[in-house]
Amino acid sequence: MKKKGFTLIELLVVIAIVSLLATIVLVSLNNARAKTRDSRRMADLKQIQTAIWMYYDSHNSMPANQTPGSGYCDSQPNFLQELVNDGLIQAYPRDPRSPSYRYCYYDYGAGNSIGALLVTILEAAPDTTTGIFPSCRPWPPAVNWCNQSSSKYYCLCNPY
Repeated sequence: MKKKGFTLIELLVVIAIVSLLATIVLVSLNNARAKTRDSRRMADLKQIQTAIWMYYDSHNSMPANQTPGSGYCDSQPNFLQELVNDGLIQAYPRDPRSPSYRYCYYDYGAGNSIGALLVTILEAAPDTTTGIFPSCRPWPPAVNWCNQSSSKYYCLCNPY
């Protein structure tokens, strides 16, 4: 009488196949999560951009860059608090993977084709020299943030 069951080889093959499928699913899931965070970053910057334009319409000036000469980022206390105080956004935004990633604000002044610049870095997007629409790349390669070098920077220019 033969015993019914699986051999050790059959079990190992099944375990290997299940492990391979689980790995593929986890890699796809991580990529989907990164794309979701990128979508949120783009939506957050668009919301901030709209609030900045509304602030400019009300005050005839852009929000103050609290760290002139460098980036004013969401890691600093009260980031873009003027927009919150005016009721244009509910709370100052933070990147979904903060502190690894940041939202930053620069004000290059009136009469400049860049104006107020919003910057973040995308995770899942391919490197690009032109940016993902509607990203702007106002500088030539290797000059500054959002230059035309190949990178994952996502920038919104707000000329005024």
